[in-house]
Amino acid sequence: MGIEFETYDNFIAEYREYHMDRCGKCNAFRELVEEEVTVKIEDKTLHYPELLVFCCTQCGEKCLPMHSKEMIDGCYKNMVEENQLESKFVSRRYRKKFEYCQEQNFLYDHRDYYSVPGLCYDEEHSVEGFLTPVYFDRKALIYFISVPDYEVDIFSESYGHLDKKDPEGIYQFDWSIPFGFNSNGKLVFWLGDINYMDNQSQAILKGFNVDSDHLLTHSQFYQSQMKCVFSEPIIESQILSNKDSFICNIKNKYNIDLSHLNEECILHSKNINRPIVFTEQSVSGVINAFDKVLVEGFNVEQLRQLYEVLYTELKRDKQYKKWQSIRLIKEVLLKFCEELENAVNVETLISPLYILHDYRIYLDHLLSKDKQEETKKHIVSTLNVGDFSQQEKIYHEEVDRLNKLFQYLVLLSN
Repeated sequence: MGIEFETYDNFIAEYREYHMDRCGKCNAFRELVEEEVTVKIEDKTLHYPELLVFCCTQCGEKCLPMHSKEMIDGCYKNMVEENQLESKFVSRRYRKKFEYCQEQNFLYDHRDYYSVPGLCYDEEHSVEGFLTPVYFDRKALIYFISVPDYEVDIFSESYGHLDKKDPEGIYQFDWSIPFGFNSNGKLVFWLGDINYMDNQSQAILKGFNVDSDHLLTHSQFYQSQMKCVFSEPIIESQILSNKDSFICNIKNKYNIDLSHLNEECILHSKNINRPIVFTEQSVSGVINAFDKVLVEGFNVEQLRQLYEVLYTELKRDKQYKKWQSIRLIKEVLLKFCEELENAVNVETLISPLYILHDYRIYLDHLLSKDKQEETKKHIVSTLNVGDFSQQEKIYHEEVDRLNKLFQYLVLLSN
């Protein structure tokens, strides 16, 4: 990246402009990236092999964060004093340490604190550096999930809370701190929040500590914490909510109650959380619970009654009384879609329910090797992913399709 300023006054004009997390051209998110930068001010040239710059995640427009401009200004003034025309400035990997968690000596980059918009303008905390992002491998959460002393709540796509229960039972939690996931999937905590944790919990986190990749703004964690932007619930929760809305719409419109074993569905819904890592074992609990709630959680007899309401006797299939929930939902969809001007591929729309059921059988039942391979091939081909080992792609594609299906059911049943 190269930047030129004809005069020092022109540089100062840019210096005084504070760039926010949104691109001025396309309004997409800006993220920090580290790259080689050459700056020319009047007759002086400054080379930086590793300088943080803002880069728009959509159009690629780049600009300088305040901390980088402060560094450039200081270097330029030194060159003027020493009468230099050209110089190279190497960071030597210096990292300032703040007065938090000094015993654990976490890895973090102080430049993030001074560069990400808003972090260093912290009037709530008197000690500098509280809102420094510290990055971890997301597998750190697996330990906390597995230990009863902790609670992990991932309530939106990239935002959650980690809580330590009060051992005395006086309060609900001994401490409770927010965390997020950045666009690279790294787990992020504020340095000052980690300071609230007990030494044992800090030591556990330390084992998963990784270098900063500087990515933060394009996350609900940052947007909610810094800009009070309401975070959307995780897609898994949206699916469950839309299932309830669909049942409510049918009840209001046709006086037919499609709900089934409500208390049991509520119990299994608690097991539907975003996996931290994606392996057959780690996703099996979510898949199992989804299948129970979204397939077995419909009253089959009431679905047949709805089918009979929607189809005249002459139009009904002779085998419909043998059908189970997925096939009946498919026929309901077909009837709802008849009124749409643009054709909807109902086979594709309903496919995630079949895949959900097949996936659960594969994970939970004793199958022959041939049957296992047949099921895996069916899942891979239907979801259009490369290989069954790509569990994260399979999971996200399945959940995305479930979300689309239940959005349609809600909209079409209104």
